[in-house]
Amino acid sequence: MLRLIAANLCVHEEAGWKVSETVDSWRTGVNELRADRMDTQLDMDDATDSGCPVMARSTSGAALEAGRELVFPNYKRVFQQVLTDSSGLTELHLWVDDKEIVFDEPELFSFGEHLVKQRSFIAGTAVNWGEGYSWPRIRELLEQLMDEGILFHGNAIEADADAGHNGSCRVILPAAESRVPRTWFECEAITRELTGRPIDLSYLELVIPIFRVAHIVLDAEGRQVGEANVFPKALRIEVPTDWRACLHAGSRYQSDQPMNVSALKAMRRHWPQMMKVLTIIREAYLARFPKARAGWTVGDLERLSSLVLAIPAYLVMQTRQPVPNGQLHPVLSCLFRVTDGLRITMHQMLFLPTRESTLRPDTPMTSPEIYAYAERNHVFFSDYGVCAGPRSMIEEFLRVLVDGQAPDGAESVQLNREVGAALDDLENAFDYGLYGLQAYAVVFSLWPAMARAYECLWSVLENWTDERAETFRAFRDRFERDIDFLRTRSLLVTEEWRESREAVYADMYERCAEGLGNRATANTLAKRIAPERSENTKRATDRLRGILSQRFFGVCAADSPDLENFMRVLMEYLGLEQAIVRAACSTQGSINRLLGRTEPTRPFQASDIDLFNQLQGDVERVPYLAREIEDALGMKIVVTRNGIEITDRITA
Repeated sequence: MLRLIAANLCVHEEAGWKVSETVDSWRTGVNELRADRMDTQLDMDDATDSGCPVMARSTSGAALEAGRELVFPNYKRVFQQVLTDSSGLTELHLWVDDKEIVFDEPELFSFGEHLVKQRSFIAGTAVNWGEGYSWPRIRELLEQLMDEGILFHGNAIEADADAGHNGSCRVILPAAESRVPRTWFECEAITRELTGRPIDLSYLELVIPIFRVAHIVLDAEGRQVGEANVFPKALRIEVPTDWRACLHAGSRYQSDQPMNVSALKAMRRHWPQMMKVLTIIREAYLARFPKARAGWTVGDLERLSSLVLAIPAYLVMQTRQPVPNGQLHPVLSCLFRVTDGLRITMHQMLFLPTRESTLRPDTPMTSPEIYAYAERNHVFFSDYGVCAGPRSMIEEFLRVLVDGQAPDGAESVQLNREVGAALDDLENAFDYGLYGLQAYAVVFSLWPAMARAYECLWSVLENWTDERAETFRAFRDRFERDIDFLRTRSLLVTEEWRESREAVYADMYERCAEGLGNRATANTLAKRIAPERSENTKRATDRLRGILSQRFFGVCAADSPDLENFMRVLMEYLGLEQAIVRAACSTQGSINRLLGRTEPTRPFQASDIDLFNQLQGDVERVPYLAREIEDALGMKIVVTRNGIEITDRITA
């Protein structure tokens, strides 16, 4: 039997608020979860945009003739893998563009394996691709593939369309917004310019994830570490770049998105040193996490890849002898770029359930499984291009970093002086990376908690029984729009998905504590972010009751069970915010001491965590809950590590 399944593209969105460019499999799955009130707005690229020139079979419905020439225009884009399902059934899977072709009868595996090698063929010859094939059975398979826009009549499309391809392509990267290279030592100025809210440098890692801190840095070859994917996008500068169509076999082949040949050339120049550095980093990781010697897990590989990315970040951000902007050695910048592909793959395995189920951090993982997952799930694609590395380079990288295979000629490779000096400070760089991952785990725990609070508050509002003032009705309508977005267009749709993220954050925090040499049970994430009730909380609750009574009932006080339920849910959430800020600031303090930074000049607020979302630019998202309540009801909510302050902006 042959099955065809719609595949999807995923967006790498740490906060979990956005899903886009997905197709029917994601839409169907979410509708099943929220069928009673789901009106999904997810977009699906049509077949023309994805490279498929014809949608329907070019026939009048007549049976396919054995002498007909058929064309498989995207055969070089196919990735194939033999998988075993949960029942033990072995299947052959072929992925091409937005389709997944599944053969679950072993006798048809040979048909599938021959199919992916054909640019064009005469239909009847396919009976020779395996033992015992009959023309009626083969014709049925071929017609099904034609109906799905995978195979075409030879007279409907040019069979040799890709022959002699000159490598030209359309560049889709927009013009850079920034004219000068910036550094995060300008943190306050940058955040003020991009968000209107200045953030002290001493809070940087609470707003910018540790694995993105180095993005804006220039290396000694004049290229930003993040290349076309610099975060924030507004800080990318124009750098001469050779963009070409990708001719690597697999999902990237002649994609509409080009590949960055300039970055690939730089990587080839520095490859021997990069591989030698990887062996040193790998051994340093195993010294801190010796259990990984028995086999890698998804969590291990996310941690290891993040620590590789933390090395250039540490070099440029430590205050005693920082590497000046524009002087980072390209061995380290190139190593960042190739390793970031592994980090993104691990991140998707852990956090993005839109195509395949997410994996637990302790799930065993191997090099072949990593590459196969990346192909199946379009990890080689970004917003503006595709991975430029050929399969051979990617597999060598994985063999060295994951499998521990010595790179060819490693004994004769001499490391550049600056690269060697960076490795001399590797332990401090690792500490920086581990603290940074802890900070990430703490602050991003806010998002599933916020989604849960939205749901609980909406349950109260939806079932409100008391007389409703106009202000209340307007607030409820506004809140309903937010809930609709949360339930239809976010990665926090279900409680199962929220709990899955929280489990990853907990594992990340606790394993990093182990790597830092602190195994105390008090350092579990759950204990670190457990709310503490105080006299300040009681004052804030009383203040909230007076404001909400006035807005919802037109009086300063009202005896309403609905109001009490609403306040209880909101104050429990704000208490969790305060605990998250307290834990985050504690971890940030460890980072600041490590880097030699001065103490911050103002308190960090829970609302500052939302600056990460704002720095993404024009991206639709569920509003930050406290700000939504502030704007709708004329309040001011300030949550710091020391307290919760609620004021009435109308009467103040």
